[in-house]
Amino acid sequence: MVAVIGTWVKALIVIVLLGNLAEFVLPKGDLRRYTGLVVGLILLLAMVSPVWNILHGAHPSLIQQQLLGAPSSQGLGEVIRQEEWNQAQAMVLTYPGVTRCAIKESGGRLAVTVEVTGTVKHKELQHYIAGALQVALGGNGSIPANIEIVVTPARPAVGTGITRQKEG
Repeated sequence: MVAVIGTWVKALIVIVLLGNLAEFVLPKGDLRRYTGLVVGLILLLAMVSPVWNILHGAHPSLIQQQLLGAPSSQGLGEVIRQEEWNQAQAMVLTYPGVTRCAIKESGGRLAVTVEVTGTVKHKELQHYIAGALQVALGGNGSIPANIEIVVTPARPAVGTGITRQKEG
């Protein structure tokens, strides 16, 4: 949408600049007045044309494509929902001791898998996760009623194969 508006503003600027150049080059008199009138009408037409296209004749899918970008295999609702889950995951990752978080939804059931290091109070973490989901969804109460939260200890780091040799 920003690109469409940017292109529209650039076109308006070009029309104004060309109109001023035409008025500057023409001698004073009736021709100059008519040129100003014509440039003003063209500018008015350029300003109104996007609205006119929306109201009279532009195909809705073309307008949607211009505003939202190229269509994808996912619906817009699915993309928005996935972004909400990503935001909730980011919020859960800010909880002390949480090293990994995955949120998935299927069939009205929400599964939250969290890996933690050290000791974490599960009840507080569950409350924090519910709050993160509520914030990510804008507090609209559309969190699935069936939430399964699985908290597992973080996996120990795998050795790199580099060992320190004793000097001597």
